[in-house]
Amino acid sequence: MEMCYKILGEGKLVTQRELFYKLLSDSPKYFSCQRHVNQTIQDVVSLLRCTRQSLGIMASSRGALIGRLVLHEPEEEHIDCSILGPSGHAITGDLNQLSRLNLSSDARYLILVEKDAIFQRLAEDRLYNQLPCILITAKGYPDIATRFILHRLSQTFPNMPIFALVDWNPAGLSILCTYKYGSISMGLESYRYGIPLDDQSMIKPIFQNGINEILQFQLAM
Repeated sequence: MEMCYKILGEGKLVTQRELFYKLLSDSPKYFSCQRHVNQTIQDVVSLLRCTRQSLGIMASSRGALIGRLVLHEPEEEHIDCSILGPSGHAITGDLNQLSRLNLSSDARYLILVEKDAIFQRLAEDRLYNQLPCILITAKGYPDIATRFILHRLSQTFPNMPIFALVDWNPAGLSILCTYKYGSISMGLESYRYGIPLDDQSMIKPIFQNGINEILQFQLAM
């Protein structure tokens, strides 16, 4: 808590990894590994019923998105995600910055992609030009920042169906459920970024038939 108070006093944000190195230097007796720091942060967040961001801790993000989406940052140039390379637009870990974004889109679908390799293949093929959609990935298990921007998209475009392209195995279902319901391992904070059960844009899993299932869904509309 003392370290978080110091970070907030300096008006900075740090990742959990950066916080670990600060604590390792300051209090090596109590924090000898990253796991201890992560668990302590989770306990503090649960105890205070606050977010990591309010403690000066920024989410580490691996996520990216691409497709029929324009990001408008206050006093910054807009970012057209439909003209980017196959790696897409990297999602920042600063939740405050993500919350300030103005989002505009003519997409009809939002597709979550579990694996980065699949995401890049779909981006290379410019799937979103054939099927008006937004592609988003956390490159594996979903991080807070990726889930936050997904939550914002679902709130901004409540009638846009959300599909999840995941493996047909327990790990894929676990990733799907984390996006949809949240994760116990991330504490109380996690559930703020799930997709509510009464949301019109319920997540629909895609398994063996993949993108063909979405195309059939589009033709049926």
